[in-house]
Amino acid sequence: MDASQFDGLDDTAGAVGCYHRMMQREHDGRWRVQYARATDGTQLLAVLPTYTPLAGHWADRAYDPGNWPFPAGVADGTSPGSYVLVGGNADMRSATYVSRHLQDGPAFKRLLTAVARAAAAENRGLLFPYVHQKLRELLDHSSGGRITWAPLGQEAHFVDALATDSEEHYGARIRRVLRRDRNLMEQQQVTTAVHSWPEIAHTAAEVIAQHNTRKGIPDHSEFVRMRYAQWIDCPSVELVVFTARAGGVEGVATALKWRDQLDVYEIALTGEESPERLATYVSLLFHQPVRFGRAHGLRQLRGGLEATKAKGMRGAIFKQLHGGVLSASASRELANRM
Repeated sequence: MDASQFDGLDDTAGAVGCYHRMMQREHDGRWRVQYARATDGTQLLAVLPTYTPLAGHWADRAYDPGNWPFPAGVADGTSPGSYVLVGGNADMRSATYVSRHLQDGPAFKRLLTAVARAAAAENRGLLFPYVHQKLRELLDHSSGGRITWAPLGQEAHFVDALATDSEEHYGARIRRVLRRDRNLMEQQQVTTAVHSWPEIAHTAAEVIAQHNTRKGIPDHSEFVRMRYAQWIDCPSVELVVFTARAGGVEGVATALKWRDQLDVYEIALTGEESPERLATYVSLLFHQPVRFGRAHGLRQLRGGLEATKAKGMRGAIFKQLHGGVLSASASRELANRM
């Protein structure tokens, strides 16, 4: 597949859905990666990536449908052997790559039907993890409403934050919060910097691993370095690291620069709750990414799924992400309609 054609189909998942990131997943031996696609000569029109789990357990519990808030009985069989994932298997965002003029026609339905047929042949159902609202609507239309959905989180988008240096487009409440942030950062003498990952990998990996472990997510600095080595090897994405310090508190935020977008990927802090820690946090959460995005002429700033209150106070709007399940029997029913 041509990278530029692929990325031109759908950029709603941002850097995590780009061509080069998708190609990396082919090398993960825990999955069988396949694609259903539609073309017109050499022109790529649509792609449905599918990921069949080969391991006996879920590598990431965020993708286990047993942890999704379905009504009782919807996802009773939750072993990886029960499903094929459609659209994505990592980074908590998925996409199906469809040119706009195909979205309402029969071509996408045929692709989805082909995927359902392949899954049903292995007695598997389909999972649609972390899809945005428009994609949910397209999948509902193309499946005849057979997919059952659950809410999986809200992704923050700082709309218009990069459009201008002025904050006049914000309401008075948000402007007060941003002024309070700046006063706090000045009082706590926050120092900041921007790095490439290789410049700061050792320190950043330690901070991230310790932060995740404190949150109950087992991690190790070596695993962190392995994860980010993949982004370094992703040629269309620039991995940016923001750092902030105040008193004895140290913080890092990783971000992915792709096309005209900046995606704040992970934030980690040392220390306990304190004014210094709060000042460091708000610098990494909003103020440093905004300065960087404006300086580089970017147009979109994504803020991830967590800390919706803190992000909303600083002007974020939220887009719902959904998880869908189509049982093996429903996949067979869908496969048999054509």
